[in-house]
Amino acid sequence: MAVTNLANTIIPVVFDKYVLNTILKTNRFIQSGIMVPDDTLGDQLLQPGNDITIPFLNDLSGEPQAWTDTDDINVDNLTTGSQRAIKFRQAKAFGSTEISRMVSGAPIAETIAGRFANYWNNVDQTILNSTLQGVFANSKVANTKLFDQTVVSPSTPTFGAKGFLAAIGLLGDLQDQTFTKIAVNSATYSQMKFQGMISTIQPQNSVTPINYYNNMEVIVDDDIPLEKGGIATAYIYGSGAVSYSTVLHSTEVVHEALKQGGRDSVVNKRVSATHVNGTTLAKSFNPAGQTTITSELAKGSTWDIADGVDPRNIRVVAYKSQLDDDFVPAALKADKSSDGK
Repeated sequence: MAVTNLANTIIPVVFDKYVLNTILKTNRFIQSGIMVPDDTLGDQLLQPGNDITIPFLNDLSGEPQAWTDTDDINVDNLTTGSQRAIKFRQAKAFGSTEISRMVSGAPIAETIAGRFANYWNNVDQTILNSTLQGVFANSKVANTKLFDQTVVSPSTPTFGAKGFLAAIGLLGDLQDQTFTKIAVNSATYSQMKFQGMISTIQPQNSVTPINYYNNMEVIVDDDIPLEKGGIATAYIYGSGAVSYSTVLHSTEVVHEALKQGGRDSVVNKRVSATHVNGTTLAKSFNPAGQTTITSELAKGSTWDIADGVDPRNIRVVAYKSQLDDDFVPAALKADKSSDGK
């Protein structure tokens, strides 16, 4: 009887294109316009070095000059700046034994081939949320881009319209033309529904309805942390807030006849970059190992605001609040005193 194995299922060149196309089509943050594929990142992914330099032009500034026929008009130069983005080198392998395929009859090879893109999508969401956690742990960013209702209004810290408006107010006169998306934990989303904040639109010729809050599309993502006691963070995005690129460096199918009675594995290696525009790697940052790992992203010391960037041009703000206890998972509810108070 013919057996479908990984080598039959996966042709590396075709597989790489399939995975990349599927990522771009199915990643929710790419489809929503929050993460924007950026050739500036992609062109540098396979170049030497551990990070990527992103040059930019600063906005025009300075006082206008009085126009007379006695004085020359001075010419100011455009000023430039740069941001440093992290380059991730990552690898993942999945496999199955010959015995497992014979006994289970499950389509293991087809499943591995079909789900690798979804796996990388989940990894990218984790990278994005860990990056945001670290960016907003930086005091310079937090002072201008984080509204913490539990600190500002401890007597009324609950997620609501007032705190939301205060959060987007951090962008001043840009608040009504910049933000288009809000990403929340599912517990926060449940409270928003209870408060009647969500409106649902069923687009024509679309199977899935789209949920909106204050004219912003709502993205529900449980990778967004929910802290003990129901302290929740919502991230409010403008279009193009995050640049993204990924390259599948190689795909290999490996047969090991002596391992576990015979084992087939598919090994995927990639290089990627996910960067919050307007921020930069701190000058003092160096990865502990050969390449940056996810846990290093969540540290405030990893990040800084790029020189010359107006913090308002960082197109994401964080809104921290406390959820009603009814919407908080049991494991994260605040500890109660022994007398029940």
